[in-house]
Formats: sequence, C-alpha cells, structure tokens
Amino acid sequence: TIGALALVLGVAVAWTSPAAAQDAEQNKALYTVVVNQVFNHGDLALADDLIAKDVTHNGSPFGRASFKNMVKEMRDKAPGSPYAVADLIADGDRVVGRLTRGGAPAEIVVLRIQDGQVVEHWSMADEPSLRAQFGLNAPTGAASAPN
Repeated sequence: TIGALALVLGVAVAWTSPAAAQDAEQNKALYTVVVNQVFNHGDLALADDLIAKDVTHNGSPFGRASFKNMVKEMRDKAPGSPYAVADLIADGDRVVGRLTRGGAPAEIVVLRIQDGQVVEHWSMADEPSLRAQFGLNAPTGAASAPN
C-alpha cells in the first residue's frame, strides 16, 4: 500500500512539475519586468496591470497607489541609478531577487505573484552596503566587511 501511494504521488509530481517550472519561469519574468520597467523606467501605467489593487508591503496593507508613490519617491531620490537583478529564485508563487545598484548590493526583494499580478512586496535593504555608501560605521558588535 505504501509503495502504491508513493507511485501515485511520484506520478502526480512528475505530471505537475512542467507546469510548476513554467509558472516559476513566468513569475521570474514578471519580477524582472517589474524591476526593469516599473522601478527603473518609471512605467507607472504598467504598474496598473502588474500590481494588484490591494498589494501589501512588508506585511501591511499598501495598495497600488501607495506602491506607485513608493516607486516615484525611490526614482526621485536616486535618479539615473537603476537596479540590476543579480539573482532570482522562484518557488511556487514567490520570487526572491537580489538587486544591485551601480554594482553594489542594494536590496533583497520578495514578490508573491498571483494571477499575473504582484500581491505582496517584501523588501530588505542591504544594511552594510547602505551604511558604507553613507560613510557610516558598522553597528557595534557587527562583523566588518571583508576587504
């Protein structure tokens, strides 16, 4: 009985894997479009299609309008400094990307994508890199960055 169950589960996984892999690739492509077109080029009209009306940010209600304002503010504060997607990992409906700016680490951004739209946006700035960019010392007790 256990062998038959394992066989059935194996067939089910094998049968759904191509679709899951395709979804992961589609989600990674959507992530890249959000970074390149919305954040880097400021295409806020595209955000109307790719960002859910009730998108959350770091676990809190945010909304599409607030998301678009966040993009505008980020672009205003760092004009001419686009993000580059350094790494992308997709698992299910989540895509995790490591972003750089000018070759320096910038942020880790996680997007949860549902029905072709971003429904959750999580971001964490690369604190050591930001501290270095602003000429600040590492926090007390923190390991120093390698040279």
